[in-house]
Amino acid sequence: MFLKPYRPKSSAALKGSEGKKLRQRLELAYPHISVDLLMPTKAALTQIKILTHGGIQSMVYCVDKLPMFFELDGGQLVPTLYTLWTVKDILPYFTTHEGVLPKLTNGADLMLPGVVPLGVGLSMYGHHKKGQLIAVNLTNNSSAVGVGRLTRSSDELYMCGGHGVAVNMLHLFGDKLWSHEPSLVQQIPLLKTKALTTEDFPALGAEPQRKTAPKVDVPPVIAESETFATVSAPDLDLEASTAALTLENEESTSQDTLSQEISQETILKNAFLAALKNNGKKLPLPLLTSNFYRLYVVTEATEQIDLKKTRYKKLSNFLAEMVDQGFIVVREESKGVDKITSVDLEHPDVVNFITDVKVNDANGGVSETPLFHSELKEMYIVSDVTAAFFTKLNYKRGEGIPVAQIKKIVREYVSKNGLLDVQTKLVRPDETLAELFGHQREGTLSEVCSLITSKMEHSYQMCSGKDTSGKPLIQMSLATRSGNKKVTLVSNIEAYGIILSEFIKLCKQGAAASTTIVKLPHQKHEQLQIQGNQVRFIFTLLTETYKVPPKCILGLELAKDGKKNKRK
Repeated sequence: MFLKPYRPKSSAALKGSEGKKLRQRLELAYPHISVDLLMPTKAALTQIKILTHGGIQSMVYCVDKLPMFFELDGGQLVPTLYTLWTVKDILPYFTTHEGVLPKLTNGADLMLPGVVPLGVGLSMYGHHKKGQLIAVNLTNNSSAVGVGRLTRSSDELYMCGGHGVAVNMLHLFGDKLWSHEPSLVQQIPLLKTKALTTEDFPALGAEPQRKTAPKVDVPPVIAESETFATVSAPDLDLEASTAALTLENEESTSQDTLSQEISQETILKNAFLAALKNNGKKLPLPLLTSNFYRLYVVTEATEQIDLKKTRYKKLSNFLAEMVDQGFIVVREESKGVDKITSVDLEHPDVVNFITDVKVNDANGGVSETPLFHSELKEMYIVSDVTAAFFTKLNYKRGEGIPVAQIKKIVREYVSKNGLLDVQTKLVRPDETLAELFGHQREGTLSEVCSLITSKMEHSYQMCSGKDTSGKPLIQMSLATRSGNKKVTLVSNIEAYGIILSEFIKLCKQGAAASTTIVKLPHQKHEQLQIQGNQVRFIFTLLTETYKVPPKCILGLELAKDGKKNKRK
């Protein structure tokens, strides 16, 4: 459902009453969990209306910018992976093998042969109804990697004979909903499944062991006479101290209310100035004051705005003060309908206001589409057993290492310590490897790598194309086409995980030049062709928007000015 980019249509902060309705819906849908764990009282709740790539309209509910629930047809609330990682038992689970996850991230549904049965008989797939929401985890990690909906009931799954689709996947680790807020993305938490012991299966005929209840400290019993003596003890300053305490509480409450009003007014004023600074030139004037506040002011606020906690109490009072200060001009078209007709972008407060310009606005208002391809990488986690070996190579306990890199690490360690026999091509274990393997037997390099990975924890990690290690340099060059017209050629962009369609869109908007893809004979990668000498623009786009290091780009000396950029 979210494997391909979706288009946000609107975003709005939930009011107090709307937040209460959402909490009531969650309590009805999931009565066995505490809603306060997922939606704290002071958290900022946001409602985002989206249109998926398949044309399905949905609603995403975010808590502090992190997507926690989304709606299906019919208004059913579905928890995201972040919700499942916070409250694990919100949904029942189906377990699958770790090798199935790459298939799921490519768009496949969970098939019945990939489901690990819970036992034998009719209960091997639990007791679930058709269409019920189900979470999916792996055999080596009990954390959820996906959420889906059952295509059949548990009894029907049993009668299928191990064939067919079991779960229609809706949301997966690594999809666009998981990466909705790039600054807050999380990897899969590593939670091992509890190993079964002999205590879980007592011998036949043996009495079950009763678990002893934890000791509770019981307060000492106070005699009745002591209680009455304590209550009846005279206290001369009781009334005075009570009055002083009440006065202090009233003063502190009034000070807290005043400071809260000041902070809310500051947030409101800063959001108003940021809206004029970032969107003043693009405002479709005349604009309804309610739309201006909802679409521009609220989205620029660093925290959720509550007008009732300010001295204005209403939006009209705040905008009237902004009119008096000369920021905007408001005209009343009819009773209760006010529109902003003009804004003063040269106002000193607007000019001197410092705000962070959004990346999308700096690149011509590009929609929130991904710039890089996401890649699911197979990782091995440094465990306690292998920590002694990897700490010598500057790897920490719990750090993930790609599969292809482990063999390189072992080869470097073997050559550095002279453990390889040139004649037999076998590795002689030193003290660290012998302690890790539990024996002194020699073996090939592949056998050593297999033994090491067998003692590590297997996992997956979602990586973007921003990793530049071991990748070819991006080459920029100039060529001449018919009519003595110059074109800029760019090679090896795909090696950095950059999505070519989005890169071409940025080139067309930023450089106002025709951009096409050219396929060269006998080469795997494609080449971009941009009309004119656009070397400087391409270099700036790669380094500032895509954060490609300048040392990975060649050909800057061909820019129009002929001077190489001195940034490093």
